[in-house]
Amino acid sequence: MEKNNLYTAAKMLMKLNKSIYTIEKYLLAFIMYGLVAVLFINVLFRFVFFIPSAWADELARFTFVWLVFLGASAAMYNWEHIDINLIDTILKKLIKDNERLYNKALNAVKKFAVICTIGYLAYLVVVYGQYLQKVLKLGTQSMFLGVGMAVPMSAVYICSALMLFHAVCYLIIPEHIRKQEG
Repeated sequence: MEKNNLYTAAKMLMKLNKSIYTIEKYLLAFIMYGLVAVLFINVLFRFVFFIPSAWADELARFTFVWLVFLGASAAMYNWEHIDINLIDTILKKLIKDNERLYNKALNAVKKFAVICTIGYLAYLVVVYGQYLQKVLKLGTQSMFLGVGMAVPMSAVYICSALMLFHAVCYLIIPEHIRKQEG
């Protein structure tokens, strides 16, 4: 009975993880189209009307920051960050004849890498969260748009928390459920 509950909980967690990823994908598309529009306006103002547009530069910069960090979070869901296969190659040479042992060793290395990633992201969320609180207290605003600097700076905090969630899900949800749920 308990195993069935764990299976159900893992499936629910995977559905939540997938739902968050779906929202990230739509936000990424929206932000990308917004960035293209802002850059188009910027080019139009600068090179057609010969009027530099400082607000468009600032908005493009803030939009790009959100795009990068949200993209990193979406990449974490699919485990698509840069993969260095040096350890894979070394393990393959050391364990030539036993495919099962090779897969076990490689899975152990991957789990260790995920645990290290979770540790780093948890530290980043805590430390950057403290920094972001100081920025919020100062109430600093951007020069041209007049928005609080916490808006662009919160991309690091929010997207790091999303990456942390995706990494924890990757670690605790069994592989067969991840494949089954997509």
